[in-house]
Amino acid sequence: MDPQPTRSLEEARFREMAFEDWVLDRFRFRIVGIEVTQSIQYYSASSHLTDPADRGADNSVRLVSGKPAWVRVYVRAGWRLPDIPGVTGTLQVSQRVFGAFYPPGVVLTPQPPATVTARSAPAYATERGTLAYSLNFIVPAQTMCGHLRLIATAQTPAGASDSMTILLDVTLEQRLRLAGIMVGYNGPSSTAPGAPTVTLAAPTITNLQNTAATTLLMFPVRSAGTYRTAGTVNWTLPLTDAPSCPGCCTPNWVALNTAVDAQRTADGNRSDVLYYGLMAPGIPMGPIIGCNTGGVSTGSANDGMTMAHELGHACGFAHAPCGTPGDPNYPAYEPYDPMATPQASIGEYGLNISNGSIPSPATFKDMMAYCGPRWISLYNYGRLINHASLDPRRICEDRWWWREYIEWDPFVIPEKWLPDPPPDPLVNRVRPHMDRLISVLGVIHGRGRLEVTSVMRLEAETTIRGGKRTNLTAQVISVDGRVISESPLVALHAYACGSCGCKNEHEESYPATFQVLLTDNDEAAALRILDGDKTVWDRPASKVRPRIVGFSAKVRKARASRSRASEGLVIECAWQARCARETESEAVIQWSSDRGKTWYALGSLLRGEEATLDASSLPAGRIDLRLLVSDGFYTTRTKAVSVNVPPQRPALSIMSPRIGGTVVAGEAMRLWGAIAMPGGEDVKHNELKPTWFIDDKQVAEGIDVFVPAPKAGRHRARLSMVVGRQRASAEVDFQSVRIPPEHELEREQR
Repeated sequence: MDPQPTRSLEEARFREMAFEDWVLDRFRFRIVGIEVTQSIQYYSASSHLTDPADRGADNSVRLVSGKPAWVRVYVRAGWRLPDIPGVTGTLQVSQRVFGAFYPPGVVLTPQPPATVTARSAPAYATERGTLAYSLNFIVPAQTMCGHLRLIATAQTPAGASDSMTILLDVTLEQRLRLAGIMVGYNGPSSTAPGAPTVTLAAPTITNLQNTAATTLLMFPVRSAGTYRTAGTVNWTLPLTDAPSCPGCCTPNWVALNTAVDAQRTADGNRSDVLYYGLMAPGIPMGPIIGCNTGGVSTGSANDGMTMAHELGHACGFAHAPCGTPGDPNYPAYEPYDPMATPQASIGEYGLNISNGSIPSPATFKDMMAYCGPRWISLYNYGRLINHASLDPRRICEDRWWWREYIEWDPFVIPEKWLPDPPPDPLVNRVRPHMDRLISVLGVIHGRGRLEVTSVMRLEAETTIRGGKRTNLTAQVISVDGRVISESPLVALHAYACGSCGCKNEHEESYPATFQVLLTDNDEAAALRILDGDKTVWDRPASKVRPRIVGFSAKVRKARASRSRASEGLVIECAWQARCARETESEAVIQWSSDRGKTWYALGSLLRGEEATLDASSLPAGRIDLRLLVSDGFYTTRTKAVSVNVPPQRPALSIMSPRIGGTVVAGEAMRLWGAIAMPGGEDVKHNELKPTWFIDDKQVAEGIDVFVPAPKAGRHRARLSMVVGRQRASAEVDFQSVRIPPEHELEREQR
């Protein structure tokens, strides 16, 4: 008997039953979807994105470990049936073990008001863009790790219920590792003759932490960053000078970015951190209020969106096309952008996990655009996944039970049964590789017109990020005229923002910072820069190498003053150097806490024979210092000088709630802090047990937690922690307000 007719009947019956189930499903209360987001996410993309190429499956935007996630559960009343108010529910979060099993996990309750109205056919944009149209849960940062199973359950007051299960892979960890180059100011208030002097303290690690909050919200990184100081630049020139052309940076802006770049190079030009020049607020500037130079990012303290934008450049991103040309690969997200004409729409609905606000793709532009308001887009979020600058690695991975057993059993040889050993969890960590280099820094004033401001021999990484190769070539020449090493100059072309508009970064403009890193060689007898076959700059070797006849350093306490934000430590350094050249010598001071294995920058571009440098970020104990002096060709370094640094308090800051910020009484309030240990070492938050207080009443433990916001009125949040014998604390004042229930559904944006 031919079985084909039987199969056809079975398939027809199945389709009939599936259709009946679909019809019945339309007439009953149900959960229609779950969205899990940390800053932007796909959900029912076909309901709003008209180009299928722009769509992704629900929750297919990668989630990262160590960062809270908001879970939105969408519910429906039956088709054409009345709305069902008072729907509530739970969310169970389980972590997979032994590769297959999900033991019962934590059960979360909805965020206030803890209920939602199930509607039969809400408009997509209204439901997606309004937090009150879904049941909302917050999965804590410490729970977001591993292979997770989420079971959402919803119930109506009449007893109807439904559930939905989704699986998540949250085994990717990425970190924001920031090295702040702190820029203080002591100079005239303007370029006008006789302008009064302005003195501004260099920002602190706390300022760096607070400024990084916006980046941590948008980037796919864990909510706890790593922070350290890469030295201080004491600036003396106002940034109020005239630009060299419309949309160009001013000469003083370019000189500042050159100094920041010199500090980065003295720190080793490391790939395991993102460098950022953090300027003291109030430094005189205008009409140009920002100068972006490829590879060197500088912005004012507490300007979080500018930092996120500049760190995007540091990760290799061009501008998003919105009013100015930008990344040619940026997609057009129709219908929010005109067809095949990208205008920097973020492409999907975002969510600010600190306050629950929802950036809409209809109005929000990518953080790399000059248009606003801004949030991170699907495009650039995806490009940051597994980005080397964010130190990606896999964690919280579980394996099949037999693999776990073999690794645990001390009497079994793992190699016999596991030809592929389990991956090293640190295998993907960025490890800087230092080479002996000659760093040549300067300014291109025009075609064929160069000014070299720094020549220093040191150990650093060879890659210059964010610049563009020029047709100029730098060479190291031997005594007999051989080219020992050569490399193209990298121009860090500047483009400015201000009242004259923003210049396209693809256009050449002058002045522009340049840098080249050449392989050092003991046979070097001259340096030169060529434009084709024409020599545009050269420098022969000095007749006598520079000589350092003395170097001393001592640590002392510094009192708060106009030039310092707070009490702390400084290191006073003095030296005597003898150079044969007529040019003024240049010095760099570096520090090491591991007996000279690793060196970091304390100060660079130092002139004269003494310097007072900030030591507030140095670790306690023995610190070795060394001095490097360059005469413009040769560099001489001293033997290490040791100083003893007393214990210092860790830097503690509160990123949420913001100073003077507003929260809604009774709703979820994020208590989010940042800790930086002296020396920039990684922080083990579980061991430190930071404690939160609101109005002197303890409310939570942990560096990133959510609690119900207090009743309406003014309040004070305090974060406290003890490390050894050092107690650190930070506090902010904030306002809590009450929103009447009849207005809750109108809050599409907070």
